[in-house]
Amino acid sequence: MIVHTRLLGCFAVLITVQLQAQTPLSIKDARVIVTAHDFNRCDSFPGVGDFGWPGNIQRASNGDLLLVHSWGYWHASFASPRLLEKETYRRYKAIGWPVDFNAPTGGRALITRSSDNGNTWSKPAVVNDYYLDDGAYGLVKCPDGTLCCFVNVQASWYGFDEPPIDFKKDINGLNSSQYVIRSSDDGKTWGKPIFIESPGSFYQRSHAQPLLLKGGTILWPTYATNGRNEEDHKLFGAIHRSDDSGKTWKLVGTVTRDGEHVDEPAIAMMKDGRLILVTRPDGALFYSDDLGKSWTQEGKMITEGYFKAPWFTVLNDGTVVCVATISTLKILISRDNGATWTEPIELDPSCYGYPGGMKMEDESIIVSYVERGQAPSRIYTARFRINSQRDGIELLNLGK
Repeated sequence: MIVHTRLLGCFAVLITVQLQAQTPLSIKDARVIVTAHDFNRCDSFPGVGDFGWPGNIQRASNGDLLLVHSWGYWHASFASPRLLEKETYRRYKAIGWPVDFNAPTGGRALITRSSDNGNTWSKPAVVNDYYLDDGAYGLVKCPDGTLCCFVNVQASWYGFDEPPIDFKKDINGLNSSQYVIRSSDDGKTWGKPIFIESPGSFYQRSHAQPLLLKGGTILWPTYATNGRNEEDHKLFGAIHRSDDSGKTWKLVGTVTRDGEHVDEPAIAMMKDGRLILVTRPDGALFYSDDLGKSWTQEGKMITEGYFKAPWFTVLNDGTVVCVATISTLKILISRDNGATWTEPIELDPSCYGYPGGMKMEDESIIVSYVERGQAPSRIYTARFRINSQRDGIELLNLGK
């Protein structure tokens, strides 16, 4: 309630105005569908299905928001012909995976754009269609305006210790690999794939945002392994670096744990100048003070739950924000360079997550995420800001 005093002649009149508290947005009102099996679907192609993984978001030179993602028919959309180990084939088929789906080049890497700050999105267009299953996850805009899109390529064999003879030549015999493609016209056209050499002899994967440093250096976190048996071959993290807007890459460091995996790592640059890295499956934290060459493990982000697909950003005051899947889509906040964290805060309790995103110019955060981990599914975006106490969030309308 606000009381105003107004003078009318020689009399003072008290006027009482009752202000109604604004009802906070619900996530169902705040989020928008980007693309789905039943909404704004990409043009049909051989192998198109009802599922895609979300990727990162960047601001184009003309002000549009750009979002990259994959689209295929399942969790991984193997190109056909494909060969799955017999027990793997049986297990996948039992859970509904369309293991015999006709997909000559698997899924595809796509891009969509928004000219109204994320409220509506264009029909997704193909970024690249490699001859194997490929999906776009990372996106970064370099100081010279070049866009770099980071793509995971999945071979058409699975469940074997080494590639079957007919697949040995695909991506140098790896089960999965990473490449970068570059655009100089805000994502309208793209160059040829530039493959990032794998430090693991079995596969290299990623689901993280690239980190752009002052001066234009790009750091790209991946994870790799030297064998299929994860008991004998633990996953380890790898940090790749480019100093020429993504034209060339070199491995600068690896991240390992005694007896544990470093899986789906994400990195950010904190206000104190150190890099922070967090990893699946338990939110283990690592720090580097030499731009990723060496890492020290210090604590964990969570005390319980299964932690997947983290996405990082850092606010101007140094607050570190992590969005991740912990059963559903959640947010964690640190005010002390990662030493302590809030309990997980629900962002969308109805959705699986696997987020990408971007810190907006006003320090609000827009995230992309998936409804569920299998077909049929939807990709959403939502926007929020961290509150002034740095211990909670406020959902915001997109497009404003």
